[in-house]
Amino acid sequence: MKGSLLDKLKLYLISLLVFALIFSVVHVSASSSVQATTTISNKKLPSDDNDKDDLPNYDVLRTQLEDYIGTRPGKVSVYVKDFATGETLNLNSDQVYVAASTIKLPLVLYIYELAAQGKINLDAKLTYTPEYYAQGTGILQGEPFGGQYTIRELSRLSMEYSDNVAWKMLLDFMGQDKLTAYEKSLGAKATGGDNGLYITTPEDMGIYLERLLNFSEEKPEYGNEVLHYMANSIFSEGIPQDLPDDIVVAHKMGALNDKFHDVGIVFGNRPYIIAIFTDEAWEEVSLQTLADVSRIVYNFQES
Repeated sequence: MKGSLLDKLKLYLISLLVFALIFSVVHVSASSSVQATTTISNKKLPSDDNDKDDLPNYDVLRTQLEDYIGTRPGKVSVYVKDFATGETLNLNSDQVYVAASTIKLPLVLYIYELAAQGKINLDAKLTYTPEYYAQGTGILQGEPFGGQYTIRELSRLSMEYSDNVAWKMLLDFMGQDKLTAYEKSLGAKATGGDNGLYITTPEDMGIYLERLLNFSEEKPEYGNEVLHYMANSIFSEGIPQDLPDDIVVAHKMGALNDKFHDVGIVFGNRPYIIAIFTDEAWEEVSLQTLADVSRIVYNFQES
């Protein structure tokens, strides 16, 4: 992610009351294993039994978003999926973008899926060597070479801090070809990359987020750990920026040059998946666009 975002960071704290209702967590540390269990209260996934009267009228939301996006510089794409009905809203959501740090989401998801299958030990350690050094976001770049970190800890740092060193270590361990094959197996259309510039679409990110939700139901001890990392991101811009403090948002930001994205799951009264991508504008404007689009969608879902 873009290093300048660090100047605006503030720790995203979720209230103890919401934790009691939604998250049951054992603290994650750099040297210890973690057990994190998450129960999403009142989570409604798509069902054929939903009454058609319950379908959100996304034509109304589409008009609201198009009117707003028409006033913003650069490119903006939006994908929304309602939990209860499976209804989706697509605004140029098949547009291919440089993924920036949103690409860390499918990598960590893939790692945890393999761990749930017994194919990866999350407590196995990888060694930080000079080949993995990377500037930008994260904390490992300031640590000495030779340090060893568990796959679990590197996953946490990749999601919570968007740590670029942790990402490079995990990607080298897993292999780009295997990650691309996994993404395609889920139905993603824009995969792979070149020289560190990976591609994706808002719709593909929606696919990964939906898979994470399903995975959290199938293997809660693994999937909920990833949700916990995302809900404790140190990045408060984007999707959660202008939402009420008591709303849990599990999200992953990405930023590179003039590209600013955020993808996540909003656990409000009517939960939903959302992916917002922007390009060809400057940081302050793009971050406000992310926040404004998020607020428009949230207000619609709550209404």
